[in-house]
Amino acid sequence: MVSPGVVIGILTWGFNFIAILIFLIIIVIGIKHRRDLHDISLVLTYNTSFAALLTCLAVSIMTISNLSNGFLTFNFNFCCICGLIYDVCQCSIYHSYYLQAFYRLCRVVFYKKKSLLSFSLFLTLIIGQWSLTIVALLPPIFLGWYVHLSTEQYCLVPYTNLGAELYHIMILYMIPIVCITIIYVWITSFIRESSRHSTTMLAINQQQRNLRDLTVIKRIVVLISILIALRGPTVVFMIYASIVGHLYPLTFGIVGLITSVCMIFMGIMLIHITPKLRNDHFVSFVYRGNRVDTQQTRQQHLTIPSTTADGTSPLQLNKSPNLRRNKTTK
Repeated sequence: MVSPGVVIGILTWGFNFIAILIFLIIIVIGIKHRRDLHDISLVLTYNTSFAALLTCLAVSIMTISNLSNGFLTFNFNFCCICGLIYDVCQCSIYHSYYLQAFYRLCRVVFYKKKSLLSFSLFLTLIIGQWSLTIVALLPPIFLGWYVHLSTEQYCLVPYTNLGAELYHIMILYMIPIVCITIIYVWITSFIRESSRHSTTMLAINQQQRNLRDLTVIKRIVVLISILIALRGPTVVFMIYASIVGHLYPLTFGIVGLITSVCMIFMGIMLIHITPKLRNDHFVSFVYRGNRVDTQQTRQQHLTIPSTTADGTSPLQLNKSPNLRRNKTTK
């Protein structure tokens, strides 16, 4: 009879495989449309997708090690490094979102300072985000927090080490949530204040763009909140371990399964909150056959003028064919 651990492992690997496909599609679209790699919003999305893809690959390797002969545990140092890579990639997912929030802040509040919207600046910030994440998560390696888990065939920081887990929670969750919340409040206050004084057409266009950016920020906040809520079982298992004195045997298997489901949800939400990816690249990638018809329809909508030379709208001419005759007669 198949044990519950094996069933959870197979389900985890299956969901993880779906998540890998989603993020691979996003990244392949980015490679295919290389001209858009200078679009900051898309580059930030690809950064998040890359971190999520690496996380899914790390989960897959650990799951395969569990389901096979435990090859990750043959060398303890290699096992710890694999656990560190998993934590770094997972942490980079959450930290990449406050870069996206900062980009929206620059577009809304500091839109006049073009230097804050330069591609080179955000490329440097992406490199800095990965570097700081690695530096922040290196101490657990030197402090010996990574161990070979007794119930699994890989190495991670055990939930029974409360000090280490609190450190991980602060780096992984608290910093991104605090940064994104501050930016969200800042943008909301700025939009409310500017809407009272803006009168010019330029200001109206800027307001419309601000509202779109605010919508994206709201979706990022919702996404991060749901992902943290889905991490609730981790906290439950930590409390259980502190009370009972040992972990539930299927703790890491259940957490791995929830992580895989989170990755699928994250990939779908990334496509949803990125209009250019959803409306242009993703649709043209999936529905390539309809691309010509879509472009022709767009051109027709764009080329229809609002009024004719004599001040009559085309819709009116279509509805009243006698109108032309009367004007011609006159």
